[in-house]
Amino acid sequence: MRKLLKSFGLLLAGVAIASTAVAQDKSKLDEVLARGKVIVGVSSESPPFGFVDEKGELTGFDIDMAKLIAKGIFGSDDPKHIEFVKQSSAARWENVNSGKVDFGIHVATVLPDRIARVAFTRGYIDSSIVVIVKADSKFKKFADLNTDKVTTAILSTPVQAARAAQFFPKAKTTTLDSIGAQFTAVKGGRVDAAQLDEPVALWYATQNKDVRVLEERMTAVTNNAIYMKQGDFKWWLALDTYVNELRAGSMFNDYSTSYNKWFGKAPLNAKYYVK
Repeated sequence: MRKLLKSFGLLLAGVAIASTAVAQDKSKLDEVLARGKVIVGVSSESPPFGFVDEKGELTGFDIDMAKLIAKGIFGSDDPKHIEFVKQSSAARWENVNSGKVDFGIHVATVLPDRIARVAFTRGYIDSSIVVIVKADSKFKKFADLNTDKVTTAILSTPVQAARAAQFFPKAKTTTLDSIGAQFTAVKGGRVDAAQLDEPVALWYATQNKDVRVLEERMTAVTNNAIYMKQGDFKWWLALDTYVNELRAGSMFNDYSTSYNKWFGKAPLNAKYYVK
């Protein structure tokens, strides 16, 4: 009898362990589908990726990409299937890791130190880091900025501070809370230069002839990617697959339309042989 009870107890323990494992295996994708909407962290101050337009509406390339992913998940472009959370650059990683948002698409460059903090999809747009200055300034190259008479604007992220120390160690720095604030500070003469993602810088320069982009790059070509909490392979695979379809598959036409709207040219398909 004791052996029977012991065996039954072990069986119950096994069932409990299996049930726990099943519960832990529930993906964010299952949660999103059950909820009926996806919650996305975005910037509202980073044109052309995410910003509030003159009508007071959240718009931009990142916003378009998030809407296309929501449409893919739910098979509908009904706005009830997506909720946007406006966030600062400093809050990006915490918001996905705490579960406040399901994923983020926030002009996030894939960098080695960030891979230890969040999971990234493949890149949805290529980028690099460049510097903007006033169009009528004397600055032609990075060396011209390396003086104690120059002030550069950086975001409150370690990587921007490190780049400023590397390229302009003699210059002063001013820390601002958004890409829009960086641009405004350069345009208004509050600072002499600022680090921006290349697509953002080019868009600003196109819209504002009184600023220009220096020809040198601070980094090699990089990837802006969607990011999420680590450890959920099913959710990562779904989002990564959507990005692949946007850049090189069934959703490329929609991707191309948005890209052309914000950057003034057609994107290259990730499959080089597709025109």
